Amino acid sequence: METARIILVGIALVAWPTTGCAARRKTQTDPVTCTMLTNVGASLPVAERSLPASQWFSLLLYGYLPTGAITRPATDCSGRHTDWPSDRCSVWPEPTVPLPSQSVTAADLVVENLGGPWRLIWAMAEHFADGQAQGPVALTQFEDQGVRVYSLGILRAHPTRAKLGLKNFAGGTLLVAEGESCAVHQNQSTCSRTARLVPLVGNRFAPVDLSDTAGKCSGSTLLLLKGQGTVAQGSGRRDFQFESALSYNADGLAIHEQLAVEEPARDGTSGTFLRRVQAERRVELHAGALLATAPSILDRWIGAQKESDQPTKTTARQ
Repeated sequence: METARIILVGIALVAWPTTGCAARRKTQTDPVTCTMLTNVGASLPVAERSLPASQWFSLLLYGYLPTGAITRPATDCSGRHTDWPSDRCSVWPEPTVPLPSQSVTAADLVVENLGGPWRLIWAMAEHFADGQAQGPVALTQFEDQGVRVYSLGILRAHPTRAKLGLKNFAGGTLLVAEGESCAVHQNQSTCSRTARLVPLVGNRFAPVDLSDTAGKCSGSTLLLLKGQGTVAQGSGRRDFQFESALSYNADGLAIHEQLAVEEPARDGTSGTFLRRVQAERRVELHAGALLATAPSILDRWIGAQKESDQPTKTTARQ
């Protein structure tokens, strides 16, 4: 009986890409995107159910095979390529380079239990040189006979020690994905932590850049929470440390930032001096746009260094 059960589940998954969400999806606000029939864990209450990584991948990644191979370019279950449209106008982070494609494994899956039958799932299909990963993200619900995806989209974020959550504001719902990137694996002293913000628009997680009230780009939605780096080299070298903290209320979030810069002494000696700058800015969600009251002080400082010290090279762990 156990063998028959597994075969039946496998047949449902193979048939999924042509009979599932791609055929049913009609509008951006359609409440149903993708579904999967499975009796794995069916004897448990929906609040206690879980699925193996292979079934989450089969649900979210088109063409997934038991070997871990997927269709390339990576495609979600609605038939959309997992392209990332944001991070085009910010000083930080700098453009990142994709790594060679590999098969997906259980390490490429993040499952966040939101309580009851709800799970927030991130299936990483691509990885990048700066430590970020990218792939479909979905809000799913366990039902009596399987799993249903209610919201679907794309997420690019740092996957180490990742934590996903949804924040509800007056202007809508926001996905917040925190994670880490470590210069030396498992050495916390070399790690930086970030938070990625992605609005939920209809039933799609839709990436955007931060903008001001006039619609002008104000920076990336990848927020550095703790990190360090270097701008320029030689006598113009400047080392920096940056920290920020997020706080939430009904209207949006406040970002409390602190930048510490160690730079050459201005009196011409070989010494250095430390300069600290603090600032606070707010981000609100309106009709799928993330409106920021100001750019990050880190963006502004790095931008100023690049203008005054051309050519410069920025190296930063984020």
